[in-house]
Amino acid sequence: MKPRRAMTVVVVLLMGCTGDTIVRTAADNSESVQVSGTASVQVTPNVAATTIGVQTFEADAVVAVTVNNERVAAVITSLEGLGVLPQDLQTSGFSISPQRAYAEDRPDSITGFWVRNSISATVRDLTTVGAILQGAIEAGANEIHGLQFTVSNPDSIEDVARRLAVQDARRRAESLADAAGASVGRVLSLSESSVAVPSIFRGVAELDAAAVPVQPGEVDVTAFVTAVFALK
Repeated sequence: MKPRRAMTVVVVLLMGCTGDTIVRTAADNSESVQVSGTASVQVTPNVAATTIGVQTFEADAVVAVTVNNERVAAVITSLEGLGVLPQDLQTSGFSISPQRAYAEDRPDSITGFWVRNSISATVRDLTTVGAILQGAIEAGANEIHGLQFTVSNPDSIEDVARRLAVQDARRRAESLADAAGASVGRVLSLSESSVAVPSIFRGVAELDAAAVPVQPGEVDVTAFVTAVFALK
């Protein structure tokens, strides 16, 4: 199995949101400054997820299921042979439905049965994604429901974004305090608006002779915080 690629992280500090104000608390006559901070971390995904399906049609329901089972087994064998771990494969859907024929001169009748089986696969080596999709198709898969790219350790990336957002809030507070002839003291309150690691969805539409072309791109993890600092 090929070694996993190291994840690349690029940090981008953004300007805080509007609405920064210096306020005076009437209760204790203390002065404070309220600011917002924002930070964005650009991350190169290191995990891909996709749903691979096998759809078959036969006149007999039992035959349709049997043929589908054989093709699904071949797809799973192909995926595992290309490095997908068994624990990263999961059946996500199974259905069997009749195909009916309708005519004016006779009641509707069943002409056969459609069987669909879908497998969710997680790929942890992005250099193999194209080959894995191509291998699944060659093994009998005829449905692929796009790709989602994300990171395997979202908590650590979110923590980085949070810390940088707080730093951005303090920087803005210091700028405002300096303009007012004051200095920034301790944090009086701190709240987080939102932070999350998104997934990038990409469709799979083009094939070449070697493998399905795949471009993971980057995901942006952005954190927003609101902080109130005491003024000295």
